Amino acid sequence: MPVRSPAVFPVIHYLDADTAFSEILVARTCGADGVFLISHGNSDVALLGVARLAIREHEGFPIGLNLLSMPCIQAARMAMDVGSTMVWADDMGVGSMGLTAEGKEMSALSRANPQLQLFASVAFKYRPHESDPVGAATKARTAGFVPTTSGSATGQAPDRTKIETMAAGGSLAIASGMTPENVHLYAPFLTHILVATGVARTEHHIDPAKLKALIGQVRPTEHS
Repeated sequence: MPVRSPAVFPVIHYLDADTAFSEILVARTCGADGVFLISHGNSDVALLGVARLAIREHEGFPIGLNLLSMPCIQAARMAMDVGSTMVWADDMGVGSMGLTAEGKEMSALSRANPQLQLFASVAFKYRPHESDPVGAATKARTAGFVPTTSGSATGQAPDRTKIETMAAGGSLAIASGMTPENVHLYAPFLTHILVATGVARTEHHIDPAKLKALIGQVRPTEHS
């Protein structure tokens, strides 16, 4: 179980370069620990260019990538090429049955690059059903990944018991359903919170008040 407050990473849905740059600044100003950039519009090449510039501008502020159009190993290598040290993939080749060939390759990449954090979706929305979420999380950690789970759909929080049991072995990230109102119920079991809908003003814009409120719930002693 985490011994410190979980890191909060707003997920910025890519629209264009100017919006991405401004939203990264909003997240940083609000006290986020970093951000993830993701494109749902098949704009991963453009996103990589934006990430390269943003990483240079925000040295020391982690900027991760989820490159939906690419296999995870290609995405990880391209993310590293632009200077990112965080990669999240919907399919990193890991589940309760173990690692696929791609998962083994990603695990080797993790061992060779200890500065790289790989967020592997397990028991995740819109993915094939995972009968053993705890086992999947354990396999992910053993491979060197941060197991990253979700509720059943975008914006829906997972069952709290699921999170508590999955977190028993160590690191665990959540990537759906967190809001300023419910995050305190989950934060004690998490090491990372990836949040979009719960702190959004629009699909592409953070609501600063919501993000500050969520961070305040995650780190109450830091604001006392």
